[in-house]
Amino acid sequence: MDQNKRRRTRVDAGFRVVLHKEEFDAFVESHNLSLKGILCDPVKGFFVGDECEVSIPLSEDAIIRVNAKIVRSDEHGLAADFHHMDEVSFTHLRRLVQFNAEDADTIDSELTSPAFDA
Repeated sequence: MDQNKRRRTRVDAGFRVVLHKEEFDAFVESHNLSLKGILCDPVKGFFVGDECEVSIPLSEDAIIRVNAKIVRSDEHGLAADFHHMDEVSFTHLRRLVQFNAEDADTIDSELTSPAFDA
């Protein structure tokens, strides 16, 4: 997608994440992250349209857990679109993105505009 069409800032993110689908866990590295989604290394067994949970462990006590839908899965990477998370996970995600963004204030301003056209 053209970077100018994105409505959420993506930050470089080399985090270890867990993708969980049914009884399958995949441990992968992320490439970038936003409040709306994540791009990771390619993962076999995950297909476009699959629902999954993305977990980003920050510490033993702090884990971002997000329900997501796979929107891309090919040899270049796996992209998941976030659609549900609890308040604690959202707060951790927002702060993680802010911490890694060039302009942290931009992240909060993005929260006042829709992530997609209605």
